Amino acid sequence: MRHWKWMILCVAGLFSAAIADAQPAPPPASPARLAVLPERAVIAPAMVCADLMRQPARNAAGIAFRLRSAEDEPATGTRAAFCLVKGYVAPQTEFELRLPLTGYTGRFLQGGCGGMCGVIPTSITPRCSNAHAFGGAFAVAFNNGGHHSAGIGDATWAIGDPELRAQFAEKATHAVAVASKALVAGFYGKPPEKSYFAGCSGGGREALMEAQRYPGDFDGIVAGSSVAMPAAMQLFLWEAQKGLDPQGREIFTDAAVHLLHKAVIESCDARDGITDDQIDDPRSCSFDPASLGCPPKEHAPGACLSPAQVAAARAYYRGPTDAEGNALFPGGAPYGGELGWVGRGAPTQTGKFAAEAFLNYLLLPGELPADFSWRDWRFTRASLARLLAAGTPYDSTDPDMRAFRDAGGKLLLWQGAADNAAGIFGMLDYYQAVREQMGGLAATRDFARIFLVPGGYHCAGGYVPYDQDFLGAMVNWVELGKAPDAIEASATLVDGTVRRRPLYAYPTRTRYLGGDVNAAASFAPLPVKNAPEDGFDWPGSHAVSRQRRNLAPHD
Repeated sequence: MRHWKWMILCVAGLFSAAIADAQPAPPPASPARLAVLPERAVIAPAMVCADLMRQPARNAAGIAFRLRSAEDEPATGTRAAFCLVKGYVAPQTEFELRLPLTGYTGRFLQGGCGGMCGVIPTSITPRCSNAHAFGGAFAVAFNNGGHHSAGIGDATWAIGDPELRAQFAEKATHAVAVASKALVAGFYGKPPEKSYFAGCSGGGREALMEAQRYPGDFDGIVAGSSVAMPAAMQLFLWEAQKGLDPQGREIFTDAAVHLLHKAVIESCDARDGITDDQIDDPRSCSFDPASLGCPPKEHAPGACLSPAQVAAARAYYRGPTDAEGNALFPGGAPYGGELGWVGRGAPTQTGKFAAEAFLNYLLLPGELPADFSWRDWRFTRASLARLLAAGTPYDSTDPDMRAFRDAGGKLLLWQGAADNAAGIFGMLDYYQAVREQMGGLAATRDFARIFLVPGGYHCAGGYVPYDQDFLGAMVNWVELGKAPDAIEASATLVDGTVRRRPLYAYPTRTRYLGGDVNAAASFAPLPVKNAPEDGFDWPGSHAVSRQRRNLAPHD
């Protein structure tokens, strides 16, 4: 019997869960194996925690910040004891910095926020790496992205305040890095020896902004699911318009997406050389939902798809296009991601509201009708050009990484292959542009590598809910020069079986050797003979090897 229904962990949607009042239950313990970090000498604090408050107002490299509190935080379980420092960087970037009281090894880690920020995160993704982050070896900082808000889908803070928009775009992340490093230096008597950043979704955008605009801030950067943020708003609006009927009711049901997901897996599973109920690369899949269509005038929920559901599914897979069929985003929903089309985190539920807010308050303030809603957006080359032009301050897709590379920086990109919020094509399109800018694949892999996580949703969870220690791999790359060729991913399946798979640095593929499909030892790398061309033909691409489209408005 095929086990196609996997355990689905809470999806870390780009804008979803944080604007809900209810908090999700903690996910089960991760089965992922952590990388062993290089040994480093332990550095003891040079003062007691409370002494940091003797100088609450501070300045470092032109960055003004103030401390509000500095208190001991006791150890709990595997979590170390910290000096918890709370403060803010002018004008209103709140941050929290945890300084280990024991076990500190000269490492600093800054975590990114999600969506439009506004709240201070408490963990990084992938989640297994939090064992490193909070085990005592790192001083760890998080911040609210430069402003206060009701949640990561709220943009009210941006109304009439260009400075807060600029803080969110790039300045807050850099300012907190400067302030945190100054506090680390004071607390331990010396600055951090190695600095790292880890972020996904909006945090992935922050990560790339740091590499592009502040290349000296971090030695190693882990960036997951970073998308062209303005264009992503268009993706959410597209799926809202296609996934809701004229009365605003959901077109897809839970039964419909399960039926579709099962059929997609059965159709495309074996294309990667093994039948294991996962699609390694959805770009190799093609499936027409019409094959599940109900007979005329019949609709048996769960047994077939209605005409509206077939049309919506086709539109989701296609992604935003204009009337002539030209892509306005790098692809659409990846095959295998169907279970994320309904329920908490679905674009029709929360993404559409975030998109309305982002367009109204950050991208096009004062330019849209007062009653603008998700129904009103039109998908044209001109509208996309308008978004991309207005979104320049938030755009993290510059492929020129020379300054970061020359500073010795290392970049690990990663993308869930079933990520509905970012798709499967966008990060590879960006990596293609970096390759072309930086002298080809081999030259790029010297400092920047990308990993695809099969079955993975947006930042966490998935129909195969893999977890993998990208932070540990990055630390070994920076400190020992061990570029990551393979990183083991682990997932607990619905029957309790633990699946372990090696993820190979793209474009190396996975070759099945035979044996237990859930054992990492059953797989080996399969290098490709020719470097793939991954530039996606949409107007926002920075891939330079092909003819760029003219973005001039021409409705």
